[in-house]
Amino acid sequence: MIYAVIDIGSNTVRLSVYKVNGEEVLNLFNEKEQASLRSYVKNGALSDKGIERLLSVLKKFKTVVDHFGDIDELHPFATATIRDATNRVEILKIVKDKLDLDIEILSEEEEAKFAFIGASSSVGVTRGVLTDIGGGSSEIVIIDQSKVIKSSSISIGSLSGFNDFVNGLFMNKDEKKLIDEEIKSLLEKKKVYREGHDLLCAVGGSARASLLFYNEYYKLDPYNTTMQSNKFCQMLKEIIEKEPREILDLILEIKPDRVHTLLPGMAILNRISKYFSCKEISVSQTGVREGYVYNKLIERNK
Repeated sequence: MIYAVIDIGSNTVRLSVYKVNGEEVLNLFNEKEQASLRSYVKNGALSDKGIERLLSVLKKFKTVVDHFGDIDELHPFATATIRDATNRVEILKIVKDKLDLDIEILSEEEEAKFAFIGASSSVGVTRGVLTDIGGGSSEIVIIDQSKVIKSSSISIGSLSGFNDFVNGLFMNKDEKKLIDEEIKSLLEKKKVYREGHDLLCAVGGSARASLLFYNEYYKLDPYNTTMQSNKFCQMLKEIIEKEPREILDLILEIKPDRVHTLLPGMAILNRISKYFSCKEISVSQTGVREGYVYNKLIERNK
């Protein structure tokens, strides 16, 4: 079986195509579009312009799937921005009417569970904390004996962090402090206790972009997948203190599509690591989409 999955996030929309043979999952190809849907939310609702942007991206990906020919099933799902939109029902109806696509809304619990399942397919996580930093929210999963003990979702991500706290193009020290305080407040409200963990496993685009930057900054092997928390924190401090042009050049060289969201994403990752006193951050190349395939599609067909 060949499955196509469209992950409709707050910042990016991603198409991933997988070939499944029994319990073996092979990623055939990926496409990504920077939709920035969170930026189109006004008074809790996704604007008409935002809906048009969503339709445009989904139409493009649907065309890719239709031309591929061998894809058996297409599964679009959405996370924070559409999940939380007050006009969610209207959005789903418009997409169904115009593109004949049924978008599945993942709950916070499902999103956290799929992130853990997906990460576990490439990183051995038996005890620690897992985080998936999206555009509009961040999932926190506490793991012990390879099982999910507690999962929570906090309403801040790399794009919402930029939109809500950053005035210029790049986050400064004061704005980082505001993001730090917001994350601590959100975690405390969710009753996520500050038990110390050695390892933080991170999934998602912000984590992967942070790792790329870390490897380049410290001149490490590009295939390195772990970051020392203290060195990551120090790197973030040094970047923020640079002149805007220097920061721009650094980001454009490594991850130009995240020029405005990379630093807020790093700040969130850094604060979560500090909150749980993690010494090491391990970045998984697999996450929610892979977890969705393993849990929703493979399990369904057993």
